[in-house]
This record gives sequence, structure tokens and C-alpha cells, in this order.
Amino acid sequence: MDAHFIYRRLHSLTGIVPVGLFLIYHLYIQLYLHSGAEVYNEVVNSFYDSPLALWVLALIVYIPLIFHSVYGAMITFEAQAQPNYHYFAHLLYWLQRLSGIGVLFFIIAHVWNAQLGPLMADTWGTHFEHLAEGFADPESGLVTKTVYVLGVLGATFHFANGINTFSITWGIALTPRSQLRMRVISVITFLVLTVSSFYALAAIW
Repeated sequence: MDAHFIYRRLHSLTGIVPVGLFLIYHLYIQLYLHSGAEVYNEVVNSFYDSPLALWVLALIVYIPLIFHSVYGAMITFEAQAQPNYHYFAHLLYWLQRLSGIGVLFFIIAHVWNAQLGPLMADTWGTHFEHLAEGFADPESGLVTKTVYVLGVLGATFHFANGINTFSITWGIALTPRSQLRMRVISVITFLVLTVSSFYALAAIW
């Protein structure tokens, strides 16, 4: 068993656990935008006020995310056409690679805009107001909305399609019938997470 074999499986695993699960949790929290500024800020701040928040983010989110992103970028740059893939499988393969790169840039921008920026401006804690003002800004609001729409689409697709590739990589779905079943699950996951995300953003649109 060579290192490449192990790294590919760890890369696949970290995309689902814990990074994918944290994505679902994060998108769930965004639904509180419809509850108004006070409730949303309280929910978000309650997580960050925990003494374990920094350790949870570092060990369970950021370190696995960095590994998944770096190794995913290496896979992308080394990627070659797969002769045994049909057209749709090729399309999903390259969309997975490209969406991974796009989501990485979106995460960097999102962390800066939603966390580091408010900390530097001493406005940390007013998360609802910060997001709402960013969306309503007459000069940059359209850009912010576009970035968030593309970021959400990229993240939900990358995770949902990652469920499908994870099942193949780990030998869960090896037959055509089981692979079709996992693809259906991936499509449903993508639709549910995407609709949920856009519903949440509608509260500040």
C-alpha cells in the first residue's frame, strides 16, 4: 500500500468527514438569518464564545480542510483524461476539480469578510448586520451577491458530488446499480443544500 493510495483515501474521507459535515452545520446556522439580527448573532456568537471553539475549528475544520484543499489541487494539476469515463462522468470529474479550486478561493474570501475583517474593524459579533450591509452596499453589493451565489453553488456541488466519488473510492458502490443509486443521492443532496442556502440568503438579499 503506497502513500498515494493512502493520501487519495484520506483526501476523499476528509471531504465528507469532517469538512462536509461542518458545511452542513454551517449552512444550517445560516437559516437563522430569517429569525432576525438578534437571534442570528446570538446563535453564531454562542459557538465562538465556547472555550473549545478555536480548537474545534483548528483540529476538526481548518487542518483537514487545508489537507483536502492542497492535495485536491495537486490532483487537479496532475489530472488526465480518463479513457474509461463517458461524457457525463468526464463532465462531473472536471466540475469537481474546478469547483474545488473555486470553493477554496471563496472560503478564503469568506473567512476574511466574515471573520478577520470584523475583528480588525472591531465590529465582531454583529454578523447579521455585517452580511446585510455587504449585500446592500450600492457599490459592491452586486459583486458580493455574485460571489456568494457562485460560492454556494460550488460548495454544495463539490460536497454532493464528493459523496458519489467517496462511495466509489472506498468501495461502497462498485456495481452500476449501486453507483446510479449514489448518484441519485448526490443529486438530492445538492438540491436540498442549495435550496436551503438560497432560502437563507433571501433573508438579507
